Amino acid sequence: MYSGADVNAGRSINATDVSPRFYYGSTFGAQNLELTRAFLEHPKVLVAALNGPAVGLSAAMIGLCDLVYCVPNTFLLTPFSSLGLVAEGGASFTFTRRMGYGLATEALLASKKITADRLFAAGFVNKIFEEKDADKFNEAVIKHVTEELGDHLNQESILLIKKLVKDAYMKGFEEANVLEIAGGVERFMKGVPQQEFAKIASGAKRHKL
Repeated sequence: MYSGADVNAGRSINATDVSPRFYYGSTFGAQNLELTRAFLEHPKVLVAALNGPAVGLSAAMIGLCDLVYCVPNTFLLTPFSSLGLVAEGGASFTFTRRMGYGLATEALLASKKITADRLFAAGFVNKIFEEKDADKFNEAVIKHVTEELGDHLNQESILLIKKLVKDAYMKGFEEANVLEIAGGVERFMKGVPQQEFAKIASGAKRHKL
């Protein structure tokens, strides 16, 4: 999955380039917008099967999935504040709604990792599987989803209901997503993330997991 900001991508803008706002808007901004829209507008049921930690934009995108399954050692980490960024992937919207305001502020404001048991207790994760092998975990998830959403249900009705639920639940998402992207562009224009990425790349800074 696209991993969001690249710690080695501290590209400087010189006089012969396009404006910094256009550059960051057409790269960082456009990529984030297209990715979130692809998830948001997908007509089928989106299932996330997490066989380990999810970090950054990848973690944020989990909030756009319909069903989320994981293993016990899974955690979500969105270190945007540690990197001098703002929330990405619509996380300021989806996290507050799916895991609750308190847990979302821990994840987003404090850049704290949120463990599988806390995600399950909050209703963010649907089920925790004990399988340690990745292939067996994937097989277990596929078997579970097939049983839960199998031929005993009308498949067209499932998709129609998904759309109704999503349309009602996600009202306001696109506005929040655009605000996040605009905020991210502003941070890059100020050079703040580039400074944080440079610290990490040089070993001067390390995020506390």
